[in-house]
Amino acid sequence: MDYFCTIRRTPSYLLVALFCAVYIPLSIVLLVPIDLASSTSDSQPLLALPRNVTFATWRVVYWLAFFLTWLILPVLQSYLESGHNDNSKKIRDALRANARYQLITLGVGLIGLLYFYLYAGLSLASLKALVIALSHTYSLIISTWFMGIGVVQIPRAMFLNGSPARILASLEERAPSIHDHLAESQTQFKEVTSEVRSLIPVKDGPYKDWIDNLLDEVPKTGVAPRTLNRSQVTEEYLSSLSFRLRKSKMAFARYESEWNSLVRNVADLMDIVEADGSRNLQFRFRKSTLSPRLAYFHYNFVRPGCYKIVGIITTIFSIILIWSEIAQGTRASVLGFISISTFGFIQELLSFAVIAYMCTAAHSSLAKVKVFNIYVLVRKHTDSRSAIFYASQACRLTIPLSYSYVSMVPRHAAASVFEEFLQTSINLTPLGKYFVVWLPRFILIPVLFAYFNLYDRVQRVLGFGQEFGDDDEFVGNRAEGRDLINYELTNRRSEFQINMI
Repeated sequence: MDYFCTIRRTPSYLLVALFCAVYIPLSIVLLVPIDLASSTSDSQPLLALPRNVTFATWRVVYWLAFFLTWLILPVLQSYLESGHNDNSKKIRDALRANARYQLITLGVGLIGLLYFYLYAGLSLASLKALVIALSHTYSLIISTWFMGIGVVQIPRAMFLNGSPARILASLEERAPSIHDHLAESQTQFKEVTSEVRSLIPVKDGPYKDWIDNLLDEVPKTGVAPRTLNRSQVTEEYLSSLSFRLRKSKMAFARYESEWNSLVRNVADLMDIVEADGSRNLQFRFRKSTLSPRLAYFHYNFVRPGCYKIVGIITTIFSIILIWSEIAQGTRASVLGFISISTFGFIQELLSFAVIAYMCTAAHSSLAKVKVFNIYVLVRKHTDSRSAIFYASQACRLTIPLSYSYVSMVPRHAAASVFEEFLQTSINLTPLGKYFVVWLPRFILIPVLFAYFNLYDRVQRVLGFGQEFGDDDEFVGNRAEGRDLINYELTNRRSEFQINMI
């Protein structure tokens, strides 16, 4: 978690919510293998739990994830997005925004409620089952989509990292786009900063403390203030200005971080590629503990070779996983055949490896998604709104990823505790049974989209440009990118110093 957020600068109430939302999904990597192995007859698993303890654990994991994703995290996100300076008004805005969201969700759920009523009638137990089923349906679609993207992106990234020259070319092609975003975000930050500094002559009044807080967040010099009338300074105006300042500040910090990271990586890759002639590698901008000759062999042969080996392994994992999803419930399922042929510790180890890869695939593709350039994960510069948004989505993947794996594994004997706890609710109607059986087979759609890079084409046809998805697909002129990077390396300047709060 500290990779994306600076923990010491994050409020404690956010840390608790983020910790639960991030580490609940990781618990299934151990809980699912233990549950399956413990439910197998004549099995001697290395790790086992009594059935009642496993059942209680699943209940805690499910309901904690449910309330986090549908209530706690959405309220926190709306609270952070509020531009008001008063906490009570932030809470009011958050509750109001989530009330609208829940009403929309309820409206959609009424269709499912009507169908369920016609099929089985209504009771307190059946309503709880319906809530579980509807929540799981949405999450299962999301998890299937992200996992389908991830099983393609992970091997592709490994093979790309296995070639320093290819990585260098890719980064140089991306450089113009990132540089343009940086320049645009810097301009927007300057404009908002100028608007904030225009409050200085009119800050004496009922909003003095609020204006002082805004002034503390912008540079003291370097930006000429605008002219502003005192009558314009209202609560609604300051709320809007606070939101725009926070948004422009985080956008500038994000692109500055991306640009600096890209420049550092390209500088190192240039040194690695150019060392082919002398076979001695010395980095210009950082020190290496290896001798020049050893550094050359390490960065040109050893590390690329390791990436390629991992690429081969992850490719095999991806093919097995995709095929097992498509052939789920049939004898052609590779995971089904392997699982039914193993017991005890071997079965636990197999389950651990597969579900860990499923989680890695889903969460890695989730982390790369940029939702309309509002919610973005950036190393050390992720704002609280984005952290809450992605933590909520990651937590939402917990149960559907567990269900996807359990559904691919044939039963040795008794059903697992997870199946007893959740299966009845998910398969409470014939429509639900058909849905959960056929949905995993649609993993081919995101797989094909990712493999053939169709996201870029769809975005441009629909007119989204770079506003949705991973803008790594948007590349520019390599020569232009190299010129921009070389200029940055020889003329390093920084006009703004942003202290992230």
